[in-house]
Amino acid sequence: MELVNPTRIKKTIVKWKAKWITEETRITIIGCTSEPHNGSKKDFKKFFDRSIYFPYPDYTTSRQMWRSFIQHKGGTLEPDFPIHTLAHVSKGYSAGSIKKACDWVLTPHRVKTIVDRPLKLSEFIGPLSLCINTDEEEYDEFKNFTDFVSGDGVRRKQIEMTIKG
Repeated sequence: MELVNPTRIKKTIVKWKAKWITEETRITIIGCTSEPHNGSKKDFKKFFDRSIYFPYPDYTTSRQMWRSFIQHKGGTLEPDFPIHTLAHVSKGYSAGSIKKACDWVLTPHRVKTIVDRPLKLSEFIGPLSLCINTDEEEYDEFKNFTDFVSGDGVRRKQIEMTIKG
């Protein structure tokens, strides 16, 4: 039996939810996947009462995250540091990947040497490239999965039809 295959517990967890989880139990089951294409959309929709979609950060958000994560680790940015380039390069990377890259670069020793040797863009590129990236096709799969499970796709189409008349 595969220990990483969630279908091995599907039957059990569905029964458990039906028997033990009610409005009064105050239990929340959280499911998170980076591979929605490996599961059944219908089963996800049937099992979970609600869904929240956390999209990948856009350019503006990425820019702010880079600045925030760098400063949080004790780093300082020169006025001419190309933070906009980092935001463009990190398209398709999650907030966690951006934070991980900052953590790898901004070690305590590196933070101490920033005054003598300011941060460079190239220091972040290597660590970022070691993080998981999502290409456009996978990103569209995530959006389609979420639209189906949450019902957002249907609602969006209804709004578009209403607007068009």
